[in-house]
Amino acid sequence: RPSGWVTNDSNANVGTSENSGSGRHAKSEIAANPEMSITCLCAMPQCYELAGMSSEFRGWETGASLEEVREGMADWMRNGDARAFEERALALFRWQAVHNPVYGEFVAALGMEPRDVLTLEAIPFLPVEMFKSHEIKSGHWQTSCVFRSSGTTASTTRAQHLMDSSGLDWYRDVARLGWSDLWDAPVVHWTWLGLLPGYLGREDASLLTMVSDFMNEADGHSEGMLMYNHTALKKQILSWSKSSPRPLVLFGVTWAILDWMAELHKDNSWLASIPWEKVTLVETGGMKGRGIEPIREEVHAEIRQRLPEIQIASEYGMTEMMSQGYAQDGVHHRFPKWVRPVVREPRDPRSPGLKNRVGRLDIVDLANVHSCAFLATGDAANHTDDGLVLLGRQDESEVRGCSLLATP
Repeated sequence: RPSGWVTNDSNANVGTSENSGSGRHAKSEIAANPEMSITCLCAMPQCYELAGMSSEFRGWETGASLEEVREGMADWMRNGDARAFEERALALFRWQAVHNPVYGEFVAALGMEPRDVLTLEAIPFLPVEMFKSHEIKSGHWQTSCVFRSSGTTASTTRAQHLMDSSGLDWYRDVARLGWSDLWDAPVVHWTWLGLLPGYLGREDASLLTMVSDFMNEADGHSEGMLMYNHTALKKQILSWSKSSPRPLVLFGVTWAILDWMAELHKDNSWLASIPWEKVTLVETGGMKGRGIEPIREEVHAEIRQRLPEIQIASEYGMTEMMSQGYAQDGVHHRFPKWVRPVVREPRDPRSPGLKNRVGRLDIVDLANVHSCAFLATGDAANHTDDGLVLLGRQDESEVRGCSLLATP
């Protein structure tokens, strides 16, 4: 669910992910030709000594099960040193190159031996478009549940994130842990509402799964999805202001937030009674297919005009990711310690990471132990000292977002 903002920054037109004469297959070429011949991986040693790895951690043997890898990663995510990120990433890369057939063939097609990859930036990143044409699975297991992208009117195939029998619980655990890591308190510290469609019947939407779980964890129910019922939303906010000592978080897709702002323009007599400084409005992106897209500053200005004291935040996530990032100031996204964004030259998928320059966004999400942790997103971004600034989709990249999560 990347932020789908149109930007007034001319540097955002960053081009496509072409191969810049390296002699290797471009990722976009492989993604666009799912049936192209890909060589198989060579046999690998049973375990790996990673450069710079601590004495306590030596990676996973190639025979390790998914549950063993997930348990080890979970322990580090909860209790480990963030400085050990790269050694975990390299270990997971080597394990997934063996146990994920699609990713393994992708790595081999680039002419790479996983044991020769010694740095994070040298790891190949799989185009997220592959989730539309292939089953992206690490290990041998039966699919128990699936997250699907919302899609757009221009796309006929939806991305599918396949999960094993422990996958849904793992997703919920990761989302809760990520929130508490970035917001310095567990989800039970807040009351939750959503300018989102109801969860029932949309169990394949990862955003709804997360927000519904936050509601259940904090309040014992998930009845606060009120995208289409502004009257009920008003009633819930008034009730919260009178009875709850906890701050309030309101998640919403951008177009639904703007619809609510228009409603508040007509019905504003009750607004002065609400302590809006205790409310955080988290926008998740999403304006595609809804006419002219506003820039971020225009949306924030509209919200500020109606609710000047509310805190505006932003969420970044994707169907293909287990984790989320948040911009507490609405602009600069930060991620939990097991996620790392890498911004690269748009025409060179193997270039070193960029800082304070616009480029193409890759994401490492180590919670993706069961699928692929190394994702080339096609989003444009600028990795600044204050956090990751999202600038929408690259030229010629397929539109993604939350706009069509529900049809109004």
